[in-house]
Amino acid sequence: MKKVSMVLVMAVALIFTATAAMAQQNAKIGFVDIQKVINDSEPGKKAKEALEVHIKGHQTKIEEKEKAIDTMKADLEKKGSALSEDAKKKKQDEMATAVRDLKRMAAEAQEEVRKKEADLTKDVFSDIRSIIRQIGKDDGYTAILESGAVLYSMDSVDLTDKIVKKLNDLKKK
Repeated sequence: MKKVSMVLVMAVALIFTATAAMAQQNAKIGFVDIQKVINDSEPGKKAKEALEVHIKGHQTKIEEKEKAIDTMKADLEKKGSALSEDAKKKKQDEMATAVRDLKRMAAEAQEEVRKKEADLTKDVFSDIRSIIRQIGKDDGYTAILESGAVLYSMDSVDLTDKIVKKLNDLKKK
């Protein structure tokens, strides 16, 4: 009984090894660094520039609010000893309200920037996915992986530059 099960285990192992070897011979795998495609392609650069303009608008408003708070704080420190307790308390409350408003403004700006980034890159990502699918079909790839999931590969299977070129060509049309 032991001999039969040992032979059976060896046969199954041999079948799996042979199947894996045959599959490995036919498999064609590539990878792409999506972040590099975004950073190096013209559509990605345009989206990044538009996002930076949007961010600068928010930064200006936040910096103005910070300056106003700094002015309130300096004013309170200078005149604080001369103010009555009620007046001092009122100034402190105004400053606390301004700080809360600033925090809320910063959180809202961050959320708006996140949404704007998603909106600006949505079409770029869609085009990248289409190009990757087309390259996969045209060149007979079994799989194309994102480079973050690849621990090792030969440089010859890196499709990043090819995808950047096709994305740029697509947007020129």
